[in-house]
Amino acid sequence: MTIEEAKAKIFHWLCSRYHDPGQGNEYIDKDIVREAINIPEEVFEKALNEFVDPGAHDCVEVEIPTGRLKLGTGGLQFCEAGTNPFT
Repeated sequence: MTIEEAKAKIFHWLCSRYHDPGQGNEYIDKDIVREAINIPEEVFEKALNEFVDPGAHDCVEVEIPTGRLKLGTGGLQFCEAGTNPFT
């Protein structure tokens, strides 16, 4: 699995969770996300590092001290539009 594929899967999972009633866009532990989508740890960590410095898109926020994740402002916009910027 490539880093771009991992980023697409992470974004898709967080977006699906956002649309799930009662879940919303709260921070979630990165290990829960990784285990739910079965991404190798090394690839997952590299994908997270790229989210930390997102450039033009703030799609996924990574809380540095805890490693928790949630959709960023840009990610919410993509999610509402039904698009995945990583595919």
